[in-house]
Amino acid sequence: MVVLSIIVGILAAGLAKLLLMAIGLTETYLHDGALFNVDGTPLMDLAKEQGIENATLRPFNVIVMVVFGLIVGCMTYYLMPNRANRGLSHVIEDVHFNKGTTGVKEGLTVGAISAVSIGAGASVGRFGPAVHLGAAAASGLGAVLKLDDQERLTLSCAGMAAAISASFLSPLAAVIFVQEVVLRQWRLYQFIPIAAAAVAASETAALLDVHFIIPSEIIPDFVNPYEFIFFGIIGLLCGGLAIAFNRALPAAVALVGKHVKIDNRLKPALGGLVLAGIGFYFPSVLGLGGYETQLAVAGGIALKLCLILLALKFVATIASFAFGFNGGVFGPSLFMGAMLGLAVGLMVEGAGVEIASLSLYALAGMGAMVAGVVGAVMSAIIMMIEMTGRLTTSLPLLFSVTCVYVVIYLTGQSSLLVNQLKGRGKNPWEEIRASDKKYTGVKES
Repeated sequence: MVVLSIIVGILAAGLAKLLLMAIGLTETYLHDGALFNVDGTPLMDLAKEQGIENATLRPFNVIVMVVFGLIVGCMTYYLMPNRANRGLSHVIEDVHFNKGTTGVKEGLTVGAISAVSIGAGASVGRFGPAVHLGAAAASGLGAVLKLDDQERLTLSCAGMAAAISASFLSPLAAVIFVQEVVLRQWRLYQFIPIAAAAVAASETAALLDVHFIIPSEIIPDFVNPYEFIFFGIIGLLCGGLAIAFNRALPAAVALVGKHVKIDNRLKPALGGLVLAGIGFYFPSVLGLGGYETQLAVAGGIALKLCLILLALKFVATIASFAFGFNGGVFGPSLFMGAMLGLAVGLMVEGAGVEIASLSLYALAGMGAMVAGVVGAVMSAIIMMIEMTGRLTTSLPLLFSVTCVYVVIYLTGQSSLLVNQLKGRGKNPWEEIRASDKKYTGVKES
């Protein structure tokens, strides 16, 4: 199993690279790249070189978004099971209700649809589809080798961990994520193969240049003790924002499904027009948003623009899923968290309070939003530490994430994944909670 898990780790990193290349062909090439960078009011050098007068969407971009939306609609209708998109919550469902079996064709189709969705300007992430691809590759390998049910399940979890590790170069966080979010239990016979896959994927991804990067040199070596008040505020704000997002996204999907009476093959094309309207003046809220997230961590976005991008990203992400685009929520969560955290840091700094670094505020927001939206409390903390390579981030992250969890716990809310599983009547943890006394009086999160 360890040897097979290492193979799965290498496969998952390779598939993540292919996904990133496909996204590059759609988002970066067709949209000229420059349109998806933060601009504010000044013209960007790259935009000037390309002769772009304004940093707004051009008619060509809108046409591409509509055409790609139509392609997404047709791909979903003709290629996906039940003619509907599938995401991370479906992979968790496969682990618990389908013996860890995720179809290879389904995984490849999800990856392709997600790449086209991002090319259409959909405000979704690439990390969720990468996890789907990792699980599908592992499941396919298990089927070829005719492994038993428990071995296939373990290998599927190894594929998921490998995809996360490859995406963030964070093998430890990837292992914790699978145990914390997917399985919600710790078993040594599962832990070792999953860890092997995560390490193999991390090393392969470093060679393939797949991972999301946060420069470590911008992280300071100290934090002022009084700043934890502000990190706590970031956590509370992210908790409220995460609850709003977790409730609004499924509600919007249901609302559009019920009241927009057009063929499902055409809905993403209509969604392309909606997204063009949302991001016309600020195209950086469309697509992956990785550049903007990194710029926020570097403290390179003004307060007003932070708030505008935060609000538009929130709306654009919900609209993307509501109109049938596919992708993940990791990326949008990191984007929104970075903008919210940086906005708090800028306000504190603007009030004349000395702070260690704006980067810490953006990172605290990123970890807090991932914890609130995905439910990955421990993994979010470890992931940010591994991505930066600096322990300075640990205490601000711990405090912000703790405050997020307190907000979610006291309000009786759940993560987006739990909400989605509950909505389909496929919450695997209800039975665990009913039979395990340690959950007595504990609310679902």
